[in-house]
Amino acid sequence: MYQLYSNSRSPYSKRVHIYLQYRKLAYETITIALEKLENRKKPFIQINPYGKVPVLGEEGFFLAESQAIIRYLEEKHSFEFPFFSKEIQSRALLNQAIQRCESEFCFPGSIIYFAKKFVPEEKWDKNRMKDSSKRIGRHLDILEGILESNDYLHENRFGFLEILYAPFVKQIELMEIKVPPLVEKWTKRVLVEPSVVSALGD
Repeated sequence: MYQLYSNSRSPYSKRVHIYLQYRKLAYETITIALEKLENRKKPFIQINPYGKVPVLGEEGFFLAESQAIIRYLEEKHSFEFPFFSKEIQSRALLNQAIQRCESEFCFPGSIIYFAKKFVPEEKWDKNRMKDSSKRIGRHLDILEGILESNDYLHENRFGFLEILYAPFVKQIELMEIKVPPLVEKWTKRVLVEPSVVSALGD
């Protein structure tokens, strides 16, 4: 059985919870108390010297970074409908979309999310947060174009991208941006996926 070192406040941890539940892979959760700085102390720091969650454990093998964990598990298991197509251009387009998701939505989104969740307002970097909101807005406009002819972002089915986005779109109201109508409908479809509901809660 896999072990998932995670924290309930970490959207990156939640990604892996969604994935493991979506793929029905057995695992146990080992909570790392970030508020007690357990991520910066032994034994966790020996598992991941960067002190970040999530980390996947498997019989002495440890792997960090949510995207890397999901890729590893996809490659290890032979699922009937894999996220990565055998067709090289489809895989390339998915990899491109993954990078854009991280750099244009999740990274700027995390700047706003973590500030509003964990930092006193008087210490917010409001210029950086404003720039992040603008960046997210431009990205959502691009997604709106994709969703004009698709219900989902890649191969028109729930997949890798939806798992990456889900914990962040759950908190999209914190980003203070206008969500385009088709993106809003897509987020609703993503957030009612059973594995997403189970991992993120109501």
